[in-house]
Amino acid sequence: MKITFVLPGFSRFPVGGFQIVYEYANYLVKHKHDVEIIHAMFLPTQSAPSFKNYMKYQVKRVSLGLGLIKPWFRLDSRVKVRNIGKIKYIDVRAGDRIIATAWETAEFVNMLPKTCGEKYYFIQHYEIWGGKERVDKTWKLPLHKIVIASWLKSIAQGFDESAILVPNFVEHNNFYLTKPIETRDPIISMLYSEHAIKGSHDGIEALNMVKKDYPNVKIKLFGVYEQPENLPEGTEYYRTPSREILRNQIYNESLIYLFPSVTEGWGLTATEAMACGAALVSTENGGVDDFGINRETALVSPIKDPRALYENIRLLLDNDDLRQEIARKGQSVVSKLTLEHSGLLFEKALKQDM
Repeated sequence: MKITFVLPGFSRFPVGGFQIVYEYANYLVKHKHDVEIIHAMFLPTQSAPSFKNYMKYQVKRVSLGLGLIKPWFRLDSRVKVRNIGKIKYIDVRAGDRIIATAWETAEFVNMLPKTCGEKYYFIQHYEIWGGKERVDKTWKLPLHKIVIASWLKSIAQGFDESAILVPNFVEHNNFYLTKPIETRDPIISMLYSEHAIKGSHDGIEALNMVKKDYPNVKIKLFGVYEQPENLPEGTEYYRTPSREILRNQIYNESLIYLFPSVTEGWGLTATEAMACGAALVSTENGGVDDFGINRETALVSPIKDPRALYENIRLLLDNDDLRQEIARKGQSVVSKLTLEHSGLLFEKALKQDM
C-alpha cells in the first residue's frame, strides 16, 4: 500500500506521539509498504500563521536542511519525508491510505480528495486543549479511527464512533533490564515537562516531601527543557538524554519511576521505566490504564494530589518486598507490549477495507 502520515509540524526534540508514528513508518516499509511522512507546519484549516511563527519555521527548515538540527529518531531510509510550511491539498500525493495524527491534521485530511486514499485518524490523546468543541467534531468526522489506549476507545464509543484499539509498545531493543531489581539503591526518577498536563509541579512537590523524610534517597529528573529551579537538594538533571543514558543511568538505576501526569494518552516513559525494572508510582491519568494495575503492577493515586504520590512512594521505600513484586509484575506486563504485535495490528487496521 501507498501510505501517507500527516504530522502537525516537526519537533527538534523527542515527542512521544511523533516517535510512535516514526516507529510505525519503519515497521510498514519493512513490510513492503510505500510510506511517506509529511510534517505540515501550517494547515489551511487553521488561521494564517503570524509573521513571527512563519519565520521560526523557516529558520527550523533551513537549519534542518544544513544539518544544524540533528534528527533525534532514525527513520528507515525508505521512508519518504517532506517538511512543508503552508501545505495545500495538491501537496498530498495520490495513494491508498492517508492518516491524520492529531486533531488539526484530521480536519485537513477530511477535506482531501479520494485520490489521496482511504482516510484514517490515528488518535493518541483526547486533545481538548485545542478547544473541546472543535476537537470533539474531529472525532465525528468520517475517518477510520485507530486509538492507542482503552480509555480513548471508550471516548470514541461515547461519540457513537467505532475505533480499533492498537496499544502502544516498548522499544525492547533499547529498554531492558541491565541491573537486578533486588539490588538497587534508593533512587527515584521522573520526566520533567513545562506542560501543566504532565503534572511535573505535583511530582516535584511529592519528591520534596520524600527528600525531607528520606534524605538518603537520590532523585534523577530528565527532560528536553532547561533544569527547573527549586528541585530537591542533590537532584541530578539530564537534559535530552540518549536512549542509552535513559536505560543505564536513569531507568535501571531507579527503584521507583514517578509518573504524575494529569492526563496522558499513553504512558510511554512509564512503560520504558517498567521494562527496565523500576516500580511505577502513577496518577490515574488514563495513560496507564492498560498496564498499570493498582497494587499489582503499579501504585496508582488520584491526579493533582502530591500527598497521595508521596504516600505511595513511602509505601514502596518502607516495604521492599512489595516494591520488588510490583516491579517484577510490571516488567512482565510490559514485556508483552512489542512493536511486532502492535505493528501487525496497525497494518491489519489499515487493511480493514481491502
